[in-house]
Amino acid sequence: MEIGFRLISIIVGYCFGLFQTGYILGKMKGVDIRQYGSGNSGTTNASRVLGKKAGIMVYLYYTEIVG
Repeated sequence: MEIGFRLISIIVGYCFGLFQTGYILGKMKGVDIRQYGSGNSGTTNASRVLGKKAGIMVYLYYTEIVG
């Protein structure tokens, strides 16, 4: 039972890790953030391109959900 739970946890964690929150937030605002700044869709570039609020949202997603 414990092995099954761990396996499911790994699969769910992997699936959540597939989402690029910075890219998704950028597309919602009509911007492809990969075309600006460093070209990365991470927290720092999201903050630079989309603003502080979006940067905080991306950071929280990566630390709370993925991390």
